[in-house]
Amino acid sequence: GRTLSEIKSDLQKYGYSADEVNEALEAKYDSPLLADKPANADLEGYIFPETFEMSASGNLKTLFQRSFDTLYARLQSDGLIDKFKARGLNIHQALTLASIIQKEASDPKDQPQIAQVFYTRINSGMKLESDVTFHYGAKKLGVAPRVDLKSPYNTRLVAGLTPTPISNMNYSALQAVADPAAGDYVYFIAGDNGKIYYGRTFDEHLAN
Repeated sequence: GRTLSEIKSDLQKYGYSADEVNEALEAKYDSPLLADKPANADLEGYIFPETFEMSASGNLKTLFQRSFDTLYARLQSDGLIDKFKARGLNIHQALTLASIIQKEASDPKDQPQIAQVFYTRINSGMKLESDVTFHYGAKKLGVAPRVDLKSPYNTRLVAGLTPTPISNMNYSALQAVADPAAGDYVYFIAGDNGKIYYGRTFDEHLAN
């Protein structure tokens, strides 16, 4: 759930200079994980949250390369890449959808059902209408978030996925994209009690 700007700040807290961080994030990497990433897209959503052992003198570019290679190998060995393809998604699109799911629901137990809702919306020609996307778009623009924000990241207005992931994500969110829960829910809302309530019709959603 951490965004790239937050990760930049984290790395500087761990002793890396701003120049080192920026150089690593702007470097060119050779990894099949990045094959579908648009040339103008940054590494938002691509840095796999994992524990890596490295020497104190290790550089960030080496760490990032290991991160990409580790995530790709795991996606491949677990069969997730083929499952993404079966749903019409390349890796970049799968990471993008997983990031939206992650920001909507951090609990791995909720993520497969959220994925189901989003797939149902996509397959029905509906917009995702995920509020977390226009919040991200607002941060990129440096403005206050609002529902009518003119941004390619505002899925209230723009159909389909956002151009890039909107955050990092847990592996569970990628598993949810590969294996969504069964169901025909079209709506969901998080209650004040932390529970997510699902609805099949707009009336059910309003009641929730």
